[in-house]
Amino acid sequence: MNIKPIGNRLVVELTKKKNVSAIGIILSSEEKIEQAIGQIVAIGGGQGTDENIKDLGLNVGDKVLFGKYAGEEVTDENDDEKTYKILKSTDILAVIN
Repeated sequence: MNIKPIGNRLVVELTKKKNVSAIGIILSSEEKIEQAIGQIVAIGGGQGTDENIKDLGLNVGDKVLFGKYAGEEVTDENDDEKTYKILKSTDILAVIN
């Protein structure tokens, strides 16, 4: 999927949800723990009223934490396994090393 975000938006590929809890219990598909973690795959040009993405130090390839209900979720029409979120730069809470 080729998504080009505009302004101070970015596209994040979501980390796949695990079906095992932290203590090793296998969860049914309905009980998978939602994670608000993903990898940046595209960054917009940065024009707008929000903080400039470049000023935040965000780069393609960074693993980020964002608000659980932030952004718009998009599923790849060619690959149901891949899910993306289109987020504003202000939705990013942290970069994970």
